[in-house]
Amino acid sequence: MAENPFRSELPDGSRVERNYRVEGDRRVGYGSWIWTVYDPDRRPSRKKVNLRTKDKGAAMGKALDYARRRSLGTFDPWADPSRRGATVDQAAQAYIASQRQAGRAERTVDTADRMLGAFSRSLPAGVLVRHVEPRHVEAFVNAPKRGKKGKPAGPKSAGTKRRYAAVLKHFFSFCVDRGLADASPAGAVRTPTPPPNRRDHLTEAEVAAVLRTIDAAEVTSGGSLAWLRDWVVFGVGTGLRPGEQRVLRWSAFRLAERSVEVGKGHRTKTAGSVRTVPVRGAALSVLQRRASERTGEADGPVFVGERGGPVEPSYLRKRLRHYAEVAKVQKTVTPYSLRHSFGTRLAMEGTPLYLIARLMGTSVQMIERHYAHYDPARGADHVERVFGGAVADARKGAAPTT
Repeated sequence: MAENPFRSELPDGSRVERNYRVEGDRRVGYGSWIWTVYDPDRRPSRKKVNLRTKDKGAAMGKALDYARRRSLGTFDPWADPSRRGATVDQAAQAYIASQRQAGRAERTVDTADRMLGAFSRSLPAGVLVRHVEPRHVEAFVNAPKRGKKGKPAGPKSAGTKRRYAAVLKHFFSFCVDRGLADASPAGAVRTPTPPPNRRDHLTEAEVAAVLRTIDAAEVTSGGSLAWLRDWVVFGVGTGLRPGEQRVLRWSAFRLAERSVEVGKGHRTKTAGSVRTVPVRGAALSVLQRRASERTGEADGPVFVGERGGPVEPSYLRKRLRHYAEVAKVQKTVTPYSLRHSFGTRLAMEGTPLYLIARLMGTSVQMIERHYAHYDPARGADHVERVFGGAVADARKGAAPTT
């Protein structure tokens, strides 16, 4: 019988194994490696421990360490984690499960899962959450990137270090809230100071200049750039996040109500991001034209890329930046700039902040922080409207005494 490459037995009789599926004439592994221990006197008789790695060599190392500690009596796979304390692996599994249950975006959860797996592998096998120290966190955040075959591939960028630290801070806050740790070891981790948060928006004149540049490029190149033109017009007119616009489907478009339902048929950044956004003007014209050009009734994405597939975020970002530079727009233009243009224009027209927050699917605090300064006189205008006229009328029309 051929040897099973997804199962190896250790000297103590325990096994390291991995799930696999058969594709044609070969086996393809999936998921993390598992350490399986058998004891007929325990219930359940088989206990499985997730090794949280897809690398067989790393899995064997962790399993051998578990087996050694079990033989010394310092590790019991059947023990209640709440009594002896949860390991980083166990806490990470609980954290990821809670994030999925809370409805966090799948890509965000998967990124956190991979990052916590790498953090766990940087620690001694089976270490408890409450035994992790700030030096462990800081060493992991500032360690070089891992290249092929585990070799260092240069230092992490400042942004990557901040993301690593943010995930670990959130994870350890979760552990503290559930009594798995007394304090967060990630609270005092030093990370590079972030650059000023630039939220450049485009004025109407700048949007028009970018669109003219796209039209000119379409004429000279002979290719169609309708996908990009439509993206810009719709983004400026609705304020959708680039990710929301990318996955927007025809089933979310309500022609009679002239609106789109963000979150219908796809995940959103948060539960509060689910909303109905009215569509008017040029953005509505884009939807109506694209609807009339559909060749079938099957549901699908409203916006597709240059070759008919999904819009690729990095390519979109490069194209926008290129045409903004050609149009001599002296700003940092990104796909998010279109969303900021929507919010800024509403703020400048005096739209109440809570309405802007509702339309953009975010908090009033965020809107206040980034857009309120575009209409600094709004508060005075409201006070004047409510109280100014009444005071003047009282002064002018006071009833004469008799």
